[in-house]
Amino acid sequence: MSEAYQRTPSGGLVLTAPGTPLRPDQTDALLQHINNALEASTDAVAEATRKVAECQKSLKKAETRLLMSPDCPRVGRTVGTVTAAERDAWVARSTATEWEALHDAEVLLNIATSYAWKIKDQISLFQSLNNNAQSGQSINHRGGGR
Repeated sequence: MSEAYQRTPSGGLVLTAPGTPLRPDQTDALLQHINNALEASTDAVAEATRKVAECQKSLKKAETRLLMSPDCPRVGRTVGTVTAAERDAWVARSTATEWEALHDAEVLLNIATSYAWKIKDQISLFQSLNNNAQSGQSINHRGGGR
């Protein structure tokens, strides 16, 4: 990487010498790095989305299996039956592992999505820096006055 910027632990890029004008080759390198990060973040969002869908299917299958099970408490108003809320609580307790897996997958999807938005915001910033560097270079190479 260039001496003009470095990657942060969160994966973003920071300028090492704020206030120092960047050269076009530095801004071009920044845009290439940030483009690669955008592609990686897009892959992470897609993978996290697949994982959420997989966990949703697992939870729904487990709930259905339990509701159809002979062990499922019967809902009713007679002796030996339970309320719908009690039955639902039994199902929820029995599917806690699947629910936790879904919750964790959703958290990872939110993290991946937030990172992708962060990268998109940085692309816009670095495009502006690139425009500034390009215009600064063309001013410097015009060769003088009138």
